[in-house]
Amino acid sequence: MPYHRHPPIPVTLVLPAEPPRQDEIDAVLMAADAVVAQAGRAGVTLILKGSRSQKALAQGWDKLSDYGRLQHLTTKQIAQKVDWCIRHDWLCIEYDHGIPLLVHSPQGWERVKTLWVARVLEWLEEWSAAGQSQQVWLRLEHIHREIKLRVLETIAHEQRVELAPVLRAWFPHEVRAVREAINHTLQALGQRTLSHPKSPRA
Repeated sequence: MPYHRHPPIPVTLVLPAEPPRQDEIDAVLMAADAVVAQAGRAGVTLILKGSRSQKALAQGWDKLSDYGRLQHLTTKQIAQKVDWCIRHDWLCIEYDHGIPLLVHSPQGWERVKTLWVARVLEWLEEWSAAGQSQQVWLRLEHIHREIKLRVLETIAHEQRVELAPVLRAWFPHEVRAVREAINHTLQALGQRTLSHPKSPRA
């Protein structure tokens, strides 16, 4: 059977009258990060609106951290803010079989990493305060390695000694590169380092 190339779906950006606030840009970036290279402008708009549409629920978008984050705005307003982020190089469009999907721009990815570091540090603080260090891997397993390494750098730089128990609980679940970074952070905090598991992860 001959291969039929899908013509790209045209994209027309509609911009808001005023630029989004920084917290709105951040909301768009984090919603897009959850579905990067999997959904387009309409999908990110549904997430931020908190849509109860069949598509949103079928995709499990209602379980995302940023679901409904801009629900106080109209769908049109949210869509225009998403388009603004594309026009101003916070997000890019890549085509997959002619379908326009949202991906990170270099600028956008740097901002997303900064936002994720702040979010992960909040989690670590909550688990440490509640004595629930065992929850660490359930939330961190799918976090991008670059973000994890930046979190560890921040903990070391800010001398967050109170987070050492959480780091110890995190350590055995990780790949070697992140375990080594955890040990480096513990050392920077004046804490004893940990031995690698006998059957280390790659």
